[in-house]
Amino acid sequence: MKAIVSGATKGIGRSITMALAAEGYDLGLGARNLEELDFLRKEISAIYPSLEVITKSVDFSQKHETRNFAETFMHYWGDVDVLVNNVGVYEEDNLDELTEQGFMNQFNVNFFSALRLTQPFVPEFKRRKSGNIINICSVLSKKGRKHAISYSISKQALYGYTKLLREELRAFDVKVTAILPGSTNTPSWDGIDAHVDEFVQPEDVANGVIMALKSNGLVEEIEIKPINPNY
Repeated sequence: MKAIVSGATKGIGRSITMALAAEGYDLGLGARNLEELDFLRKEISAIYPSLEVITKSVDFSQKHETRNFAETFMHYWGDVDVLVNNVGVYEEDNLDELTEQGFMNQFNVNFFSALRLTQPFVPEFKRRKSGNIINICSVLSKKGRKHAISYSISKQALYGYTKLLREELRAFDVKVTAILPGSTNTPSWDGIDAHVDEFVQPEDVANGVIMALKSNGLVEEIEIKPINPNY
């Protein structure tokens, strides 16, 4: 079994990566920081020496780099069983300070990275009539936040794409799942006075991914929120 994870070295992506390794998946991992990728690869290989772990430094906001990342694994592996579109960026803005550049910066990472990474694999998923695509969306995919306009819209676009992709691929026995976490304890909160112990934990999201993969049915979406409604 083979799985690809974008944004694999931190937070949710790292937890998903470790959960997939525990399930015996060979891994194709992408993130920007090469040192962090190397550290993660060595950590996984030390625990699970039989797994193949391939890492590649990539800026998923860039079209060429994202497509090159996809083609690397298409040529090397030929096919994959699981594709996890996890990479994302969160920056706050509002309608008064919204700029086209700031909007596109978040849109390129939060939406176009998933589109550009997924599309090259779609023909092979259809041909094989199997596979799983997991898109890490957000609770803001359903209800935007007025202080995070660009982020909200980019995640809404990802959620819409996920639903359309699901309907297209379910006829080919390919499962497409949206994971919608609320406030999650990730490095995005570093330096901010926040009660991260009350947030959703990255392991919670990873558990949801594994549950969707193991299900005999199609898990369309999983929404995970902190118990405290203030978060």
